[in-house]
Amino acid sequence: MVQIVQHPPSVVLVVVEGGELVLVRQSRPGSGSRTLELPSGKLEDGEAPADAAARELAEECGLAAEVWSPVGTFWAAPGYSTELVHVFEASVLSQADPAQLDDDEDIEVERRPLAGALEALDDAASIAALALWLERQ
Repeated sequence: MVQIVQHPPSVVLVVVEGGELVLVRQSRPGSGSRTLELPSGKLEDGEAPADAAARELAEECGLAAEVWSPVGTFWAAPGYSTELVHVFEASVLSQADPAQLDDDEDIEVERRPLAGALEALDDAASIAALALWLERQ
């Protein structure tokens, strides 16, 4: 019998400013360590993907974007999960008042040069999202 993990849709954000990628380093229980990822998060009930993207950018990075571009979607792990990942590019950035982080979030924002960033990422959703974005450049 196949067990399916019911997981809400999510967003992953490709945030590039001045040739640098905005990343987050956070503790992930499955890895047993801190991982380097693109900003991301689950959609709340009834929330549109674009609204979730803006919320997560403010929550995790303290940033707002004037320009949002959908990059694409993909299934995180269709063999066992219902999670559909929506990828957005955020640009023309400004500071935002960050919302309160969730209790399980311990996030540090980092900026790294775009060159070599793909190899630095630790999670599959971030790697797939950045590869999808790079393919469209």
